Order: sequence, then C-alpha cells, then structure tokens
Amino acid sequence: MNLSERGKRNVRIRWNRIHQKEIDYIRKNLDKTFNFKSRLCGYLAGDGNILTANSKTCTHYTIRFFPDHYSLIKPFKEAFIKTYNKNPKVKKLKNYYFITIDSKPIVYDLLSLVEFGTSNWSIPNKILTNDKNKIEWLRAFFDAEAHIHEKYIRIQSVNGKGLKQVKELLNQFSINSKIYEYVPKNKKWNKVYILNILRKKDKINYLKLIGFNHTIKLKKLNKNLDFALNKAAVA
Repeated sequence: MNLSERGKRNVRIRWNRIHQKEIDYIRKNLDKTFNFKSRLCGYLAGDGNILTANSKTCTHYTIRFFPDHYSLIKPFKEAFIKTYNKNPKVKKLKNYYFITIDSKPIVYDLLSLVEFGTSNWSIPNKILTNDKNKIEWLRAFFDAEAHIHEKYIRIQSVNGKGLKQVKELLNQFSINSKIYEYVPKNKKWNKVYILNILRKKDKINYLKLIGFNHTIKLKKLNKNLDFALNKAAVA
C-alpha cells in the first residue's frame, strides 16, 4: 500500500467513525426529538433544501436553510442541535442568511421521512404524531413562506399537493383556509397555488394556536388583528 492509498484509507476510517457517532446519536434520541425534527422539516420545506453527493451541483451531503430574518436563526439552530447534536454554520448575505451543515447520516435521516424541494416538499406524517409536532411544523413552514396582509395570511407555491396537505393540517386546528390556482400567461412558468387564511376568526385561531417565530410577521399579524378588532368594536 503506497502513501496515497494509506492516506485515503485513513480518511475513510475517520469519516466512518464520525458517521457512526452521528447515526448512534440519531437512533438513541429518535423518539425524544420529533417536535424539533418537525420544526426542521417545516423550515426546510419552506426555505431550504437538501443536496446529496450524487447531485450535479454538490459533492457533499448538505443541508441548507435560507432565512430572510435573524429571528429564525435561533429556532433553526436549536432544533438542529437538539435533534442531531451538531451546530450549523451561519453566514450573513445581502438580503438573507445562509445556514448550512454537511452530514451524510443526517441527510439520509431527513430524506427517510419526507421529500424536499420546491415542487416536491410534503408533510412528514411519520413524525407528526401529536398536536405539538404538528404546530412545530406549521409554525416553521409559515415562518418561511407566509405573507401577512391586512386581509389574509397567504402561502404561495407551485406545489399544489403540498398546499392541500397544509390546508388539511390547518383544519385539524379549526383554521379554515382556501386554495386558489393561478395560471401565468407565460407558458414556460408553472401553475401557482395560493392558500389564503381569510376570515378574522381563522386568523385569530392561527395566531393563538400556531403563531410565528418570525418576529416581523408576528408583529404584523398582531397589528392587523388589533386594527380589525378595534374597527369592529367601533362599528
């Protein structure tokens, strides 16, 4: 065995030890971390992705999250550390933050639960075993994807199947929503699906039962509902 081959063998052994340590931690804490893992899946479905070493754009197994506000860094990192005992790297870019970590066992663990990707994300029913886990997923997903308007809370996606799952999950908390379809004039663009929470009652239920970690969205929803309630009182 020459030096090059010996060096490669030593690297493989070292990485195998690291991976086995990560696998052992995941197995040992499997049932204890479903709520945090639900949060991770919600964030990654909204503003994240997972790359595998056999993809064209990546030579590593990588988890990436792109929050638009610093208030999402803490809940994402907390969930990652609690679930996998690893601390992701955070980088500030121009209009958003970039949170990333490389780990083959973690990528495999997440992909064993559910699909990710703009067109393919879905709800990880395997771990949404109680209301707490469902709330964690919804709050994280809405943190990443929701737009708060005076008249509605809106989610927009090209993934119609995924939005229907979100609607069904909201229904479990007595939060009614409606889904609309929009077909762009440009035929090269995908059909867009829009989920709206419209009624004041449903927006209040969302605020009380689900809420936001995203401080700007939380403040905006509170402000809109306070205005609506004061207007109704005057009328």
